[in-house]
Amino acid sequence: MKLTKLQLTGLGLIVICGALSQWTAAKESQTLVWILAIGAVMGVAFVVSDYFSRK
Repeated sequence: MKLTKLQLTGLGLIVICGALSQWTAAKESQTLVWILAIGAVMGVAFVVSDYFSRK
């Protein structure tokens, strides 16, 4: 299965937001935690929406 550009963007968002939340001081700031969480959710939405739009 070949990943599309939208799926790769979503996967990148998930990985980057997850990595930033784990390996930085993001846990200290509640606002930054929410921003990273929203970014990860947007990444999941990109992947899922593209997956279902192709079927």
